[in-house]
Amino acid sequence: MSDQDIKATTAANADFWDELCGSQAAKQLGVVDSSPASLKKFDDWYFAFYPYLDYHIPFGSMKGKRVLEIGLGYGTVSQRIAESGAIYTGLDIAQGPVKMINHRLEQLHLPGKAVQGSILEPPFEEGSFDMIVAIGCLHHTGDLALAIDRCHRLLRPAGQLILMVYSAYSYRRFWNTPKDTLWYFARELAGYRGVIGLSSNAKRAAYDINSSGDGAPHTDWISIRSLENLCKKFVTFSACLENIDQEPPFVSRSRNDLLTTRWPRQLGLDIYATCTK
Repeated sequence: MSDQDIKATTAANADFWDELCGSQAAKQLGVVDSSPASLKKFDDWYFAFYPYLDYHIPFGSMKGKRVLEIGLGYGTVSQRIAESGAIYTGLDIAQGPVKMINHRLEQLHLPGKAVQGSILEPPFEEGSFDMIVAIGCLHHTGDLALAIDRCHRLLRPAGQLILMVYSAYSYRRFWNTPKDTLWYFARELAGYRGVIGLSSNAKRAAYDINSSGDGAPHTDWISIRSLENLCKKFVTFSACLENIDQEPPFVSRSRNDLLTTRWPRQLGLDIYATCTK
């Protein structure tokens, strides 16, 4: 994407993600305000829905560390990081999530602060953080490679980046967009290392949708092999697949049951990666 396209995507993202990610789930749960009791109801659901987050995000070893979270949503992970004793900073492209996180921190008397901005042009000095957590956001920036590079620069030596991005080879991609997926596979066989980038609104909406029915302004999908290439500046890289939903071709089994099968680790929706600088 050109610089002009990136700026347009950034502006569109600031508008789209102002509606908190998770808002529709919150309504279904009956969360009608941002009181501690209501937010706890949402958070309990969130960690039950994504039970593997505790494995991938090292909450237990964050105390005293400078932790940056990118992409804040409803603030469930944000609050957990702050409660862990980390020196917490949040960054989001949209104003809504920033307000929610600062509200959470203030009403629970937790230290830390969230600010509005783009990881493509981060408002922090190099080497500012011991750890960066970016769950489900870098693939929306319009330049995944640049976003990862910026994270690398923001980390101190031996710092860690924990990220989640969408897998190009998930069951959903094979089921909904087989031609795109197989073409990407062929390109990778020929040596390509990068993302599946520009796509239709319908393809993006299969992953992220707002209350108006619009998909996210931009979404990238990538393989573990290509993601490792984008993370080549890091000293170590490890990744695995996670996540599955009750949808074709798995309509006959509950999500909780599906999570116990081999399918999430073989054809899961998301790539969880940990990189050490």
